[in-house]
This record gives sequence, C-alpha cells and structure tokens, in this order.
Amino acid sequence: MSKPLIALSLCRWQLKDRDEGWYHLVGEKYVRAITNYGAFPFTVPALAGDLDIDTVLENVSGVIFGGSISNIHPSFYGDDSEGAGLEDRDRDATVFPLMAAAIARGIPVLGICRGIQEMNVLFGGTLHRHVHEVGGRLDHREVDAEDDVCYAPIHNVTLTEGGILHRLHGVTQLRVNSLHGQGIDRLGEGLQVEAVAEDGQIEAISVKGAKSFAVGVQWHPEYHSKENPDYDLFISAFHKAVQDYDHSRYEWRASA
Repeated sequence: MSKPLIALSLCRWQLKDRDEGWYHLVGEKYVRAITNYGAFPFTVPALAGDLDIDTVLENVSGVIFGGSISNIHPSFYGDDSEGAGLEDRDRDATVFPLMAAAIARGIPVLGICRGIQEMNVLFGGTLHRHVHEVGGRLDHREVDAEDDVCYAPIHNVTLTEGGILHRLHGVTQLRVNSLHGQGIDRLGEGLQVEAVAEDGQIEAISVKGAKSFAVGVQWHPEYHSKENPDYDLFISAFHKAVQDYDHSRYEWRASA
C-alpha cells in the first residue's frame, strides 16, 4: 500500500537579483517531519491564483503549513501600514484558500510558526507585528547561535485544560522553543486557545468543530522531533489523523 501524501506549502523567494533567481523553498526539517513518520511530501509551490486546489487536496491526506523567514503581509488582516520587507505575498495568496479548503474537507491540517499565524488570520484574527515591543511580552525571537541552541526549549506554555493538547500530553505545561518575531494579537473567530506562554502570548490554537486535526503551534516541534518526546507525541498525533483520513479515502474508493 502506498504511503500517505502530505501537502507541504513552499515559499517563493528571489535569492539573486535577477529574473531567473526565483525559487520555491521549504526547510528540510519539515520534509523530515513527514518522511520520518512514514508519509511522503507533496510540495505545493506558491502559485497564488494559479494554484489548483482540487488537484492538491484530491491527492493528499494532510497538509502542513510550516514556518518561514517571511511574514504575512499586514493587508491580509486589515493593517494598512507597510510591511517590514520580509513578506511573501505569493505564499499568502496560496496558503489562505488552500487552508480554508482543507479544513472544510476535513483534511488534517498542521500549522507551525508562520502556519499558526496564517490560521489565525484566515479566521479573521490579527497579529502583533513585533511581539517584543508589546508591553509585558518576552522577546520570543531566536538567539544568534547554532541550531541546537536556537531550537532548544526556552520557555513554558500552559495548556488549556480539556483542550486538544492537554488531552494529548496529559499535562498542563510544556517547555518549548521560541523563534518568532510576530505572534497572535486578536484571536480569530471560531478558534480555541490551546496554549499560552508565560507572558500571556497565545502559542497554540485549534479550529473549533473541525472535522479532523486542525491545530497550529507557534513553536517548532518539527525540529529533531524524534529526539523530543513531547514534540514526537504531537507530530505523531497529526500523522495518526493523516492515516485515519487516508484509510477513509481508500475505503471510499474501494467501494465506489
């Protein structure tokens, strides 16, 4: 039996200052968060209006919206100010309709870092442009060090009692890494807070009433997930939902 396919959103960046310097990219750690769990990535270029959503979603059993050095352009959440120069409008225009369609179809969705912010904006929420400039907030940005230091657990999050993460982990607190400059401000309608940092910053959310797994986290559980029991448990829960959806697709096709 073939492996489940998981769609993985790509970013669009011009690495060199010439026309042929455009690339569609994704970090390897997101690929490994798929292949290390018995699935296979179905990469989705940042095609904006040229994206064929049906072709993607009719072939996959899950979707991961991963992190990026880019930020969501503020116009997508009603902010008329200029962006910070690290925007990727092609990814924005690709991700929002794809995420909405996947959730509507009951396809498991996992948002990580930029992905949780995309989920919040999709549901009408807003973002802090610079979390570290908000009164009472910690500096959640990464430290200038090697990856093993940058991605090391650095602060606690408190899980919402009775929420998806609380039921999954069986504890009220986790220690997680932190590598983000932006973060959730106003929570989108129809979303449930799943975890909050020590400073009150929302760090995890889920979609209320979703037909399947639809969770976003601000930290990076994909980084060496097999070496961190908490991250491994979380990523495994997403893959369990992927497998369940994949089996339901197979059974439907077999009976058709």
